[in-house]
Amino acid sequence: MPARTSRADDKSVAAPQPAAPGGAAMSGFRPPESCLKEFTPLRDEAARRAQLLKMSPGRRFAPGEACRLVHDYELAQNKMLDYAVAHASTCGIPAKITDQLKANHENTLTVMRKVCTVTWNVAPGGLRPSAGPHGSS
Repeated sequence: MPARTSRADDKSVAAPQPAAPGGAAMSGFRPPESCLKEFTPLRDEAARRAQLLKMSPGRRFAPGEACRLVHDYELAQNKMLDYAVAHASTCGIPAKITDQLKANHENTLTVMRKVCTVTWNVAPGGLRPSAGPHGSS
């Protein structure tokens, strides 16, 4: 039932573009190679997890399976967000992009809470949103 979980096509997975985050190409800025090497795998993992969600609409899930898919995406998205926030100045990631990533992550948390409510009620030690500096409950 995670129909609205496909935030995969939102900019949290695609942004910032490694070659020119936030349109930085116009200013001639290119992020350090270390930023690209560290951020790209995080973005790719979030995109891979998002693709798994996109392929799942209408599919019947075993108890907790939909929750696990959304949770795995949320964890990957959170890692990407943590990196973007921590390295925004070094990597030249504009505040607009990190704000958008945060908003997209909040949307993912909302969807995850809805999808996982049944799982959490059934399994007391079940999945919980990742705790990070971006706030989650």
